[in-house]
Amino acid sequence: MKKSFTVSGLVDSGTIQNKPNASNFLKFKDQSDFTSNSVLNIPLSKIEPNPYQPRRIFPQNEIEKLASSISEVGLLQPIAVRKQGHQDAYQIIAGERRFKAFEQLNKTEIPGFVFVCDDSDLAVMAIVENVNREDLSDYEIGKAIRAVEMLFPSKTRLAEACGFQREDMYRYFSFEDLPEFLIEKLDVNPRLLSRNASSEIKRVLSKIGPEYYDLAIVILKNAISLLENNEIDQTKIAQHISLSMKNSMLEINDTLTKRDEFIIDGRKIGHFSSSPNGVTIKFINGILDKEKKEQLQSIINNFLNELINK
Repeated sequence: MKKSFTVSGLVDSGTIQNKPNASNFLKFKDQSDFTSNSVLNIPLSKIEPNPYQPRRIFPQNEIEKLASSISEVGLLQPIAVRKQGHQDAYQIIAGERRFKAFEQLNKTEIPGFVFVCDDSDLAVMAIVENVNREDLSDYEIGKAIRAVEMLFPSKTRLAEACGFQREDMYRYFSFEDLPEFLIEKLDVNPRLLSRNASSEIKRVLSKIGPEYYDLAIVILKNAISLLENNEIDQTKIAQHISLSMKNSMLEINDTLTKRDEFIIDGRKIGHFSSSPNGVTIKFINGILDKEKKEQLQSIINNFLNELINK
């Protein structure tokens, strides 16, 4: 038995039973009550997929397994469709895998309930039905939410309709801000990253200056390679980027820093160094007493005054 859920525009919400009991089926606004004769046998050739379907991949082995089950015990739950305007055509609201299984079995018709619903209802039903399935990835959900965003007056209303916390919805949105190479990988393997991992990667990259962004991408590519080889957990990728960037920056600064040592009678007493961050003069403790420090400070101040006032 599936979980109960509420969808935008529904008059009632309830659980979908294992048997096609029309009185327990979900109803949309302006939807008349169903009777026991409400299930129609709809030609497969007249059914179109849901344009807001979030699932990007339908594994063939799963469709074959479902088709085998349907062949043995029959279809336990009719699909849900809506009429396509005044055309003799239908659009799937929920049940695309069942539809594909019937195609696999070379069936010509499939039992279905015909609903009256608008685009926003259609979009949310497609998302909600799939969110309740554990094998739908966060990436697919994120793409689906973005695709239906224009059907709602605000992001708050969209989140409410889908049953998401607003903060969590923005984690789903974080995928679209990832680097292009990572988007391409997610298109092939949508389960590569969770929304939390994606959000953390986005956060870390947003803090890196443009002059070091290319270096961060190299580090990220290395981390994703480690992830694909099961050598790192996705929850550690953001931390890996931060730590690697810190170490790389230290190496860069060391490389760019020029240092001249102060040596008297073969003894190192300090150094003079310059780097992109500025100039540093440093002496070991005990070399300069208070008077000598004041003399050195006076010399440097006079030098800088002359330099600035030239």
